[in-house]
Amino acid sequence: MTSRAVSGLIDGLAAELSRSVVVNDPAMQMLYASPHYGDEDPVRIRAVLDHVAQPAARGHVLAQGVSTWTRTGLIPANEAIGMHARVCVPVRWEGALLGLLMVMDADQSMTTAELGRVNESARELALLLHDETTASAEDTDDQLVLDLVASDPSARRTARQALHASGRAGRFTTVTAVEIAVAGATTTTTAHVEVALRQALSGSRRPAGRLVSVTGDRAVVLLDSPQALPERIADVLDRVHEFALGHFRCVAGIGSTGEGLDHAGTSLHRAGLARRAAALGLHGPVAAWEDLGALGPLLSIPDSALTEALLPHEFHRLRAADSQLAETVRVYLDTAGNGPLAAERLHVHRTTLYYRLGRLRDLTGLDVVGDGGTRLALHAGLVLADVIRQSEQPST
Repeated sequence: MTSRAVSGLIDGLAAELSRSVVVNDPAMQMLYASPHYGDEDPVRIRAVLDHVAQPAARGHVLAQGVSTWTRTGLIPANEAIGMHARVCVPVRWEGALLGLLMVMDADQSMTTAELGRVNESARELALLLHDETTASAEDTDDQLVLDLVASDPSARRTARQALHASGRAGRFTTVTAVEIAVAGATTTTTAHVEVALRQALSGSRRPAGRLVSVTGDRAVVLLDSPQALPERIADVLDRVHEFALGHFRCVAGIGSTGEGLDHAGTSLHRAGLARRAAALGLHGPVAAWEDLGALGPLLSIPDSALTEALLPHEFHRLRAADSQLAETVRVYLDTAGNGPLAAERLHVHRTTLYYRLGRLRDLTGLDVVGDGGTRLALHAGLVLADVIRQSEQPST
């Protein structure tokens, strides 16, 4: 009954204004659409045919900050995606955003009286949408996932009991956590990011062994299978960026795989460190804990403690010696002390390589050929210096 009432309201408004009207949910999924009135654009036609707007169109609307609007506004045209201007009214009930009422206004000719009718219809629509609004299945998992990885044992226990009661706990014989979050600065709202994350992680086929939580600009995913996970998460990031339209970018970290839900918290902690490596540019956009090596523990150092004071004194002596010698040592250590391979990567003869290492020993007393402790201190210092340098870079 409610759906028929909404359709009647929308069709009546469209006929009165002789303009195409649509109602979308807060994520820009189409809920209702009126007949065309000759003002349709390629975006509207495609949305009606596919029953969903294209990611670029949804991203353009969300980037205007509509999720925070409290009054009528104009969505500007975007010729690049074939989208004409629209009047947009946020439909709210007791402050909560239920939907977006949108009316075509390509030439921005809508009169004050017409705007009044649109706003009046939005108030009527709020009551109707309130009656049919229900939480999605993914929304109900938000707190469940956060409780499963919480530090509070009682919260974890209650969450596991709830998962057992729902019959889903048995699917998680192993668990791998993934964290996806914004990297650097954004030119849009947190609501835009949240919608992009939710839509990228949703789909008609939702894997049985998957739990998703999206809160603001961060998503946590628990999976029962790590197979082809980097590729799968890379696909998710691609979908996120379709909605982002260049206003923000996200990176992801993949945690360790362990037995049962008890491993979820540990895996998420490691996923967070891997995600930090990706955000700092020390890895690709999808970083896995198992690929970080010694970088993983170094990334657990909080930003406030990442200063030059942490660097080993051996590193300071190396840096003061000669920039060419520092690069030689880095390559030599990265190749595990393999002289022929290091010389090849440096494009020098092995004799030249060992001459440089000998000169370093003479200048500083650092013996990277015969002293394992010196090797460890220098390698840790070089990697840690990378982390410090990237952490100090301004967000872009």
